[in-house]
Amino acid sequence: MREPEDRVPGLRASDADREHVAELLGRAFAEGRLSTEEHSERLEAVYAAKTMEELRRLVVDLPVAFDPPTAAGMTTAQPADALARYGGGDQVVAVFGETKRTGRWMVRSGLNARAFFGSVELDLTEAVLEQREITITANAVFGEVIIRVPDGVILHDEGSAIFGSRKLNTPYATFGPETPVVHVRGTALFGSVEAKRPKKKWLRSR
Repeated sequence: MREPEDRVPGLRASDADREHVAELLGRAFAEGRLSTEEHSERLEAVYAAKTMEELRRLVVDLPVAFDPPTAAGMTTAQPADALARYGGGDQVVAVFGETKRTGRWMVRSGLNARAFFGSVELDLTEAVLEQREITITANAVFGEVIIRVPDGVILHDEGSAIFGSRKLNTPYATFGPETPVVHVRGTALFGSVEAKRPKKKWLRSR
């Protein structure tokens, strides 16, 4: 009998797999199955994991369905846009510190922003989106992820909050066929994911 793909020794894990397990741990923590220290240790191990087996070991004692995206994708056909949604993208990480992306930079679909006891700021004011519709995964664990959104960009909040907050309304944007759309996924666990207006640039007096 063939072994399930997620149990094949050495099968490499993707960013989507790690995000999936991080969310499972967040739920277990919220249910009181893990202490704060246990959750922090396992979450750190999640983002350091390289194989599916390493990820499986982190939830084996919890009543959750592992079902990582890679295992599902190995047995079923992937949608045509799977690479754009979950591909290599990019990562912005802040651990007990602050990380910012500002100015003119390329925002790739599949971008992962992780704030772990820290702050991540993604300023889209002068940024160039890889395509009209992209996905950003924002995870805030005892930290914050701030997305600065200029006029004409719509954010769709597709994430969750566990003892945290998500404020991603973009009331100034009007949807049209060319309107840029950013889907924001991920989890705010004792943290916040928030959209803000761009900072004002004050003119210096001559």
